[in-house]
Amino acid sequence: MNTYIALLRGINVGGHRPLKMDDLRQLFSEMGYKNVSTYIQSGNIVFDAGDETNPAFLSTQIAVQIAETFGYEVPVVIRRPDEVRELLANFPFEEKEGWKGYISFLANKPMNEQAAELVACSNAVEQFKIQGAALFSVVDKQAEATPRFSNSFVEQRLGVPATTRNLRTVGRIVDIATD
Repeated sequence: MNTYIALLRGINVGGHRPLKMDDLRQLFSEMGYKNVSTYIQSGNIVFDAGDETNPAFLSTQIAVQIAETFGYEVPVVIRRPDEVRELLANFPFEEKEGWKGYISFLANKPMNEQAAELVACSNAVEQFKIQGAALFSVVDKQAEATPRFSNSFVEQRLGVPATTRNLRTVGRIVDIATD
């Protein structure tokens, strides 16, 4: 059995693209996935995909089914639990008092030039590092300056779909996937 984590972009944010987790679990079950679990309302799904081993296929299949069932397009990023656990273990920043850490899961590895440009945006309020198809970020939540960091900021700079989770959420998703 192949276990995966699906990370949906932009659902249940500010009343846009509402999607109940019960409905999402039901959809995944109807698609033939087993042991479907969700965590909080932001679109974190752990599921077993049987013999399927192609994350890109799963991502497309799930995105198409969500569009057909709920009427709107939602980018879906798929990762294996061991990949997510490794990203969390290798988080390159220290979370200091007042700072919050994030991992942005990218649909594809960004071009080197775009990745370098985003990393160069690091400053005293927000810092960035890219590893493959993941962006690590820390943001000073107590700074007087307003951080630019958001999914839209990341996507505009890198030219790839992204969905971001804080470290606590990432840790909980990994726990669910490995229980």
